[in-house]
Amino acid sequence: MEKYRRINNLTGLVIFFFASFVYWLCMEPTLSFWDCGEFIAASFKMQVGHQPGAPLFLMIGKLFSLLAGTDVTKVAYWVNFVSVVSSGATIMFLFWTINAIALKLIKPENGKMNGTQLFTVVAAGTVGALAYTFSDTFWFSAVEAEVYAISTLCTAIVFWAALKWETHLNDKWLLFIAFIIGLSIGMHLLSLLIIPSISLLYYFKKSAKVSLWGSIKAFLLGCLILGFIQFGIIQYLVLFAAKVDLWSVNSLKMDFGQGALLFLIAIAAVLATGVFYSIKKRLYQLHLVLLSTILVLFGFSSYFMIIIRANAKPNINLSSPDTPLSLYSYLSRTQYEEKPLLNGQFFDSKPIDLKEKGTTYRRGEHAYEVSGKQFSYVYDKNTFFPRIYSSKPAHIQFYQNWLGLSPEQSPTFWNSLSFFNSYQVNFMYWRYFLWNFSGRQNDVQGQGSITEGNWTTGIKPIDALRLGNQKELPLSITENAGRNSFYGLPLLLGILGLAYLYRKDKKATIVLGSLFFFTGIAIILFINQDPLQVRERDYAYVGSFYVFAIFIGLSVFALKSYLQRLLANRTSLVLATAIALFAAPLLMALQGWDDHDRTGKTTALDMAKNYLNSCEPNAILFTNADNDTYPLWYAQEVEGIRTDVRVVNLQFLSTASYIDQMKRKQDQSEALPISTTREKYKEGVRDYLSYVDYGLTDSVELKDLLAILTSDHNDDKIQMNDGSYENFLPSQHLKLSIDPTKVVATHTVPAAQKHLIADQMEWKFNKNHLFKSELMVFDIIANNQWKRPIYFATNVSDDTYVGLDQYLYQEGFAYRLLPLKPTSDVATDKSARTNNALAYQHYEKFALDGFKEAKYLDPESRRVLHATWGFANTLSSNLIQNNQIKQAERVIQLSMDKLPLKNSSISDTLNKISLVQNLYAINRHGDANRLIKETSQFIDQEFGYILSLANKNQNELIYDIKQGMYVLQAFNELAKIYQQKAIADQLKLKIESYHTRFSAS
Repeated sequence: MEKYRRINNLTGLVIFFFASFVYWLCMEPTLSFWDCGEFIAASFKMQVGHQPGAPLFLMIGKLFSLLAGTDVTKVAYWVNFVSVVSSGATIMFLFWTINAIALKLIKPENGKMNGTQLFTVVAAGTVGALAYTFSDTFWFSAVEAEVYAISTLCTAIVFWAALKWETHLNDKWLLFIAFIIGLSIGMHLLSLLIIPSISLLYYFKKSAKVSLWGSIKAFLLGCLILGFIQFGIIQYLVLFAAKVDLWSVNSLKMDFGQGALLFLIAIAAVLATGVFYSIKKRLYQLHLVLLSTILVLFGFSSYFMIIIRANAKPNINLSSPDTPLSLYSYLSRTQYEEKPLLNGQFFDSKPIDLKEKGTTYRRGEHAYEVSGKQFSYVYDKNTFFPRIYSSKPAHIQFYQNWLGLSPEQSPTFWNSLSFFNSYQVNFMYWRYFLWNFSGRQNDVQGQGSITEGNWTTGIKPIDALRLGNQKELPLSITENAGRNSFYGLPLLLGILGLAYLYRKDKKATIVLGSLFFFTGIAIILFINQDPLQVRERDYAYVGSFYVFAIFIGLSVFALKSYLQRLLANRTSLVLATAIALFAAPLLMALQGWDDHDRTGKTTALDMAKNYLNSCEPNAILFTNADNDTYPLWYAQEVEGIRTDVRVVNLQFLSTASYIDQMKRKQDQSEALPISTTREKYKEGVRDYLSYVDYGLTDSVELKDLLAILTSDHNDDKIQMNDGSYENFLPSQHLKLSIDPTKVVATHTVPAAQKHLIADQMEWKFNKNHLFKSELMVFDIIANNQWKRPIYFATNVSDDTYVGLDQYLYQEGFAYRLLPLKPTSDVATDKSARTNNALAYQHYEKFALDGFKEAKYLDPESRRVLHATWGFANTLSSNLIQNNQIKQAERVIQLSMDKLPLKNSSISDTLNKISLVQNLYAINRHGDANRLIKETSQFIDQEFGYILSLANKNQNELIYDIKQGMYVLQAFNELAKIYQQKAIADQLKLKIESYHTRFSAS
């Protein structure tokens, strides 16, 4: 066994370096989209990210960021490297885990292994570990600064340690497990889900006679321990500390945090007393439980970083958890919508009452103050196990379409159960599982269409059973880098390995099966996902894919057992290993490399730079969360790019702490011009104001309206049913008087355009509720007096613009608020208006090289590319209309040189209409004709695929058909206008042909 241990350890290290090298080769050199920008910025300056936080991950990220030295452009590189090393280590521990399980299957006599047994074990570990190395979901997380890689590492270490305990029966391993679980809380909660499996493992090892009832009790005990840590420690321990702090501050007049600190000291004293007592009385089990609890708490103590840094008031300080009470809210994820689990409403249920749940508090100057009450709705109709509960209009329509319900049809429990099975389990779990082990159609986010994000096998007759005819697949599918065909081979290997393990060791199968369930289906049960998620959620289930990789590794045993009936022992081992290596890791690596290789990819950073460089100096930029904010935070906080621009996230602007931040100077950005005092916007005050029609016929001056909205006099409020008085919105018709001299003096509008400035801006706020964030937007606009440029991000919902659309002009990736007279010759759609002079200057500064330098453009990068083309085309069109031909030619040429023209979908062809029109307008007829030809050919093969489908499938793609026809018709009109008769005739015939063929089908 000593030889085995040496080879096992050495091979594990080799696999670690190999996997790490692979991930390093594919690693994104700078920030990625989604939360990565926030994590890197928060790591670099030890700031407070979104709920529920990841303090230990941030501290580790900070350590790695120091490797960048004084080169801040390398900070993201080194924080990304945390995931590379963590993922490599995960693969190493997976290798050792598979080998530990495999060792039990061969049962060496007298502790001695022959060469064939040794290399069978090592081969199994190698195959399984490498299969997971190249699995789609884990590979994705391994090359960017996210918590999922290091969280999976903690899970891998915990399960490996559990097997170590099983081998040596040394309870020090249990203490080690408790400590790792405690540490993992400061990164992600995935490791907690392994506890029921460890409980079963413990029972199977310790019990002299295993029974069904004993297994059930062990499983339930594991669930109880999981619940104790998840709720008892992570939430209720903090809640009790917060309640003690509330009492000590408000009753004993102590400082904030002192009561909670005394409570924690008391807990420490109780635990220390318990440990001393267990030693004195020789109560071993009690001693083990107490030490395990202490180690979990010690790991959990990383959350002190959150409250300490929140009190330092850094630039990123989401939710500002600076007191024990606010830390409890932070850990409880109170900013997220609560979802029903066991009992709740249908999507068409009506609220009939409000049920009080508790009291909320805010931090006052010297004491906690009541900020309001927590309520939950009581509905007229509820069901057990509610899965179709969201009343958002888009969700209701999705439920009805998915379940085949008519608008008049009321859902039932069976509809809810059907949605759980078909959508939440099949579509939002098994689809992801099969991406990893069977194949993936493309990287487009799936919402149920047969052409978007489905799992496949790559075997056309099989795929055709679910996805329609596969013989005439279009380029949008076949040339998509995310198309990975594994032919179901890794899946078959995993099933073989599972069957073999079940035959040889049913206890190990039950342990692994429970782990697979808890890190997969159990998460589905708990989170109760609503539809139309903003991104794919496969990363949440990476733990269950880890377990399946173990089964893939064990398939070497299964293959060997079949082959040795025909071949010699060693020959069967070599052949089994070769088959498994080719059918899983090698095939997965070859198919997956192109869509996981982020070499040279800088699109997220480029987008952030372009957003900020779309703004004039000292600007105020209103954005929304995720990809419109986090990359910008990274650019400013880490690389110091355009820190004069104040990025204002409208989703966070509804919290008093974030408004406080906006009223402070931040880097080179002065405080925002918010006149409302904190007493008027603190938590629980003016969270939203309802519109009450007061019959006002004239528009209300914005400053006058603000005075009413923030007034504390009852005369300016409306009386509620309970006798209280609340502020309200008396009019939706608003205006802002303009001083043209001041507008020119602040360089908002050039002096030459002074005659275009309106005397007043008038608009309608077309909503029935004014939220606190919108109140602050109005406050900023009213008190800014045009001293600072005000911008809104272009990629936000229409209601974000608070009705100001007719005064918004594109200057890049942002709309600028300009007090110009709306005239009939100005485009009514804001997306078609540009402030030409500045838009042209800004576009020349845009970072565009990343689109062609990246080895792979993911869907979010393609979205940004689409938006960039849209802006460039609009700017070119407006420059041409303004007879600024040279500038238009420059914009067009710059775009064609820097931006890819390749169509990834029919929707990409829409941008080609404006580009063709602009090319014709500047007399580049050859380029325009060539673009028409290429785009028409792309549409031809897309339509050829659609026409090959059954009528039902064609109807599902009706939007693509309409878009393609619209593009062809637009091309036809342009060809006629610019006298390109041959092309116009060809397009006319093509359009008529498609009309006939689609009508016939």
